[in-house]
Amino acid sequence: MTWRTRSNLAWLRALAGVKPDESLASRTSFGIGGPAEFFLELGRPDAIEKVIEGSKEREIPYLLLGAGTNLLIADRGVEGLVVRVVTRDHQIEGTRVRAAAGLKMMRLARVVADANLRGFEFAIGVPGTVGGAVYQDAGCWGKEIREVLVEVEGFVPGGGRKKWRPADLEFGYRTSALKDGPLTGALVVSATLQLERGDGEEARQLMAKLTRERNETQPIKTKNCGSVFKNPPGDSAGRLVQAAGLKGAREGAAVVSQLHGNFIVNEGGATAADVRKLIEHVMAEVKRRFGAQLEPEVEMVGRW
Repeated sequence: MTWRTRSNLAWLRALAGVKPDESLASRTSFGIGGPAEFFLELGRPDAIEKVIEGSKEREIPYLLLGAGTNLLIADRGVEGLVVRVVTRDHQIEGTRVRAAAGLKMMRLARVVADANLRGFEFAIGVPGTVGGAVYQDAGCWGKEIREVLVEVEGFVPGGGRKKWRPADLEFGYRTSALKDGPLTGALVVSATLQLERGDGEEARQLMAKLTRERNETQPIKTKNCGSVFKNPPGDSAGRLVQAAGLKGAREGAAVVSQLHGNFIVNEGGATAADVRKLIEHVMAEVKRRFGAQLEPEVEMVGRW
């Protein structure tokens, strides 16, 4: 039975602030993606919880969206409801920091440095939100969010508010129980981090240095999704792509970056189909040349 009953559609259309057939391209770092059948932007956790609870009860498919990084949305868009989470508050108590899911990691990195806290400098290289970082155990420069994570507050449709320790979230390389496990479909409300007292100026200087290095080695000022492929054990996806001679490989307006082989750039007007075809070409060539199986890090969602 389809979820598109008259009563379900009436419920969706009655949601305060809902937008039907809303383009998602501008809400992703790639600048790619078709429309959400229904789209909501919400800043209060209780409002988000109410909407996803109602969607779950009615068997309406829903997608929780943060900064739209690490995401490739199909050209035909996303079925059901897309909820963009824009909760951005934070509290600092001593060396503990509680950050809402919609707060950007780069912003939080600067906030905690200004509070003379250390141990979160790596987050200046993570373009997504706190919720997205928890969802996929995001990290940079060899450090992941799970290493500073104490507790996550979340919401499970049908189960209410929950508190999870890192062990509950089954973290792995760019994955968690929220992404690929028993907590799929749950909402991250906030994350509590344990940091260390330190020199905020030193933290800011380190972040500036890391940002300079990143600007020199990655196509930061382009439309891209971040790293396209996971690094194979003991190797680098970017190295393999470069060694296969694939920098500059193109499909439509989607191009493998000349600066870093693990980035695909939207030069303007690239489609999701272009990007997917280029990803498949790169994977096939790396496999043919080196016998290495690259695995996408970018998450492909929507009506493929």
